[in-house]
Amino acid sequence: MVLIRNYIAKHYNKNLQHKELENVSGLTRNYIIVKFRHAFGMTPFEYLSLVRIERAKELVIQTNLSIGEISQIVGYSDVHTFGRMFKNKTGTSLSQFCSSLVTD
Repeated sequence: MVLIRNYIAKHYNKNLQHKELENVSGLTRNYIIVKFRHAFGMTPFEYLSLVRIERAKELVIQTNLSIGEISQIVGYSDVHTFGRMFKNKTGTSLSQFCSSLVTD
């Protein structure tokens, strides 16, 4: 499961599919999901979302990239889909997160 977790962390910006994780690990989709959840408390694709969110936060802090550019970098072709996912997972929009970093 560590191999799969590391693979996701390294390839988070790609359009990962279960088939790719099966090929990397030699395991079936259902087995991967069950064992990954047991090992890490979430499914592989929940972990992928977490990695993408954390990377997006890093990019907001470290760069002056637009939200659209950040969404592309972390693997989302549609900025609106990325925005919904970010808000769903964090409880705040990416623009609100950006605003919260601004200090006077």
